[in-house]
Amino acid sequence: MRPEMKYGLIAGLGMSLWMLAEFLLGLHTTHLDLNTYTNWGTEVILFVILYLFLRQKMSVLQRYWLPVWEGFLYGALTSLVAGLLFCTFLNIYLRFINPDWPFHYLNWHVAKMRTAGQSEDSIRLFAGSFRWSVTPVGLAVNSIGLYTLLGALVSPVLTMWLNWRRKEPFEQR
Repeated sequence: MRPEMKYGLIAGLGMSLWMLAEFLLGLHTTHLDLNTYTNWGTEVILFVILYLFLRQKMSVLQRYWLPVWEGFLYGALTSLVAGLLFCTFLNIYLRFINPDWPFHYLNWHVAKMRTAGQSEDSIRLFAGSFRWSVTPVGLAVNSIGLYTLLGALVSPVLTMWLNWRRKEPFEQR
């Protein structure tokens, strides 16, 4: 199995398990205010897996540096695989595990927006975009597209960091 596929599956599985742990801890049912912060865990998991993957890629290729464009492509492909697996999990999660989560989250967020004094137009706009985001098409666009884009943008930065950390020794003549 190609390393991009392997690490993408590991990242997608880790992201799915993180979301399942959030559900089991009640962050999708009773403690919705904490979910705003713990939601970033999926991105952190993706970034850590990308770092480990790029570091492994440099050691397997026995290089002191990895071109940034290669890191970009490796990261985009790995993130695409992770996004595909996570999108599949999200569809299963919203269909079978916790189908009431969008309803509870929308009611909680709309109530929060109303107490903050936001206009009804902005509340309607948020509600419409949120309802679209939990449809199968919205989930695909948000999870596959977002995580592929995030991985593609973070991978060059991680590649440059790894390149800087593994500098070749300078020989003075």
